[in-house]
Amino acid sequence: MKKAKFSPPLRRVLALGCASAVLWGLYSGAKKLPLPSLWQEAELDTLAGVLVAQETAGFEAGGDEQSIWDALVSSELPADSAGEDEDAAPAALSSSLPAADSAVPETAAEDPTSGEPESDVLEQPEETPAGPEDGGTAAARTIGANSETVSGGGVSVNNSTKDISVDPTALANSTLTQTIAPASEGPQILIMHTHATEAYTMAGNDQYAETDSCRTSDANYNMLRIGEEMKAEFEAQGFSVLHDTTLYDYPSYTGSYTRSLAGVKQILTDHPSISVVLDVHRDALIAEDGTVYKAVTEVTGLPTAQVMLVVGTNDGGLEHPNWLDNLDLAAHIQLQMAALEPTLPRPINLRAQRFNQHLTPCSLLVEVGTSGNTLQEAIRGAKYFAQSAGAVFQTLVLRES
Repeated sequence: MKKAKFSPPLRRVLALGCASAVLWGLYSGAKKLPLPSLWQEAELDTLAGVLVAQETAGFEAGGDEQSIWDALVSSELPADSAGEDEDAAPAALSSSLPAADSAVPETAAEDPTSGEPESDVLEQPEETPAGPEDGGTAAARTIGANSETVSGGGVSVNNSTKDISVDPTALANSTLTQTIAPASEGPQILIMHTHATEAYTMAGNDQYAETDSCRTSDANYNMLRIGEEMKAEFEAQGFSVLHDTTLYDYPSYTGSYTRSLAGVKQILTDHPSISVVLDVHRDALIAEDGTVYKAVTEVTGLPTAQVMLVVGTNDGGLEHPNWLDNLDLAAHIQLQMAALEPTLPRPINLRAQRFNQHLTPCSLLVEVGTSGNTLQEAIRGAKYFAQSAGAVFQTLVLRES
């Protein structure tokens, strides 16, 4: 029988819960014992010290009490609030812009009964407002390469993994080996949304009832709208597309990836012709001073949301044999987007988590703009992404015999 494994946040919660119970028991019992109060306090302090030491083990020595507390608290926050699925404002976003990556929160969760991962990430919603205050506008920023970006051959990558090296020139020159079944065999592309209720900054006639900051269950204004725009563009290119409109993040945001994993598995079982899976999100870029940024460029003279491709790997320890195929695919799509407008694509974000991308060798997480963008800017970015991705997918479609 396998030993049950628990993620660090869960272990921390269990430890703190046990500590509370033990301390209360000792305190209650000590009040009834004829023992010197000094001894009682010393014993309680010793036990508390041991428990705290266990929980703060691994944090750098020499920090003051506040820094240790900040580290302990921030380690519980997923991408939406701290910056990562393991998100802690990765430099991959911008060297000068602290950010919260909407796609990703903490560590891989495991089923204690089997040792198998339930999902790739643990999520919690943003704890700071994702949109500008008082109906204002976000600060515009065209996000490109920074000091952490590796570039070559027209491909740029922000590598957030620990043990994987990247050669962008080799990616640019790679030959894609994936194949896509012809449309006559059934759906070829699946568009879905692990965080479907993510939305954009309200502007003009694009007003909606919020379920949370820059989130709504209204399909006209959340990621489902973006998915529909992509679907129409792909279909115009002759692809057969299935759009999964399930709200995996509503009413509960936590556990979204567990639910979307099960959903996509079922869809792939029902439609084995599907080769491409696109998990479409929007990002969130919020500076330490609370400034909300939009990732924007111009295409044909109109403000357009930038697009970032997120590629998962096996660097976090979960099985993912085809991650390099996904990275090659992302690189070719990035080149196509850059051919339309050099600043349309943000650098590819290579991550330790796999984000359910192990299910097909043509799986990508697509971040269309940020919470600071307007819906219309995001729609333009989504259409240009679909045009670019479609051009790459066309080269992979098998000819009918």
